[in-house]
Amino acid sequence: MYHMKYHLISFLSGVVLTVLLSFKVEDYVTNFSIAEVLKVNELCIFTDSRPLMAYDTLGIMELGFISDTQYESIKTHFMKRARKQYPDADGLILQFKRKGLDNCVVIKFR
Repeated sequence: MYHMKYHLISFLSGVVLTVLLSFKVEDYVTNFSIAEVLKVNELCIFTDSRPLMAYDTLGIMELGFISDTQYESIKTHFMKRARKQYPDADGLILQFKRKGLDNCVVIKFR
């Protein structure tokens, strides 16, 4: 009887050890896509990026014609228009296109 208990305990210990060793230990990898978002006049500005938080799209605005094509001018233009058209907006996703009109996605966080 003692011999049988010894084999059962050895067998169960082997199973437990095998199960524990079968799990792969993942190395922690830094997620370089996480950053602090620039907030200007209470709007989070995302350029060439998207928020990780869930959001709803309130609207999409095309740039249209403005005389200055510098980033600051375009950002300011979109911010002013967004505040007028979408006063509850939480942020803007600025999208610059090589062959097409630049646009801005106006968002509200959930």
